[in-house]
Amino acid sequence: MAKVLYQYDVKTPSPDVDAEAMVLKIRENLPEEYSMQDGTEIKPMFFGIKAAVCQFISPEDNGLQDKLENYLTNLEGVGEFELSFTTRL
Repeated sequence: MAKVLYQYDVKTPSPDVDAEAMVLKIRENLPEEYSMQDGTEIKPMFFGIKAAVCQFISPEDNGLQDKLENYLTNLEGVGEFELSFTTRL
């Protein structure tokens, strides 16, 4: 079965949130269908907000992108996020 790579820019909800800690929280609680690539880049955004460039890999199944986005939406300590790239592996 093919796999899909999703790259998201995941923003901290406020300048007070540590971006590295946010990335660890995302990685530790990630549903089993996904793996998260190492080497997440942290970029400064605006007004002290930072964005983590996170890459996730999952099987190519219907609904898995929505499941990942629901996971990120409901995870405490994560701000807005945006899909910046996706490709089939």
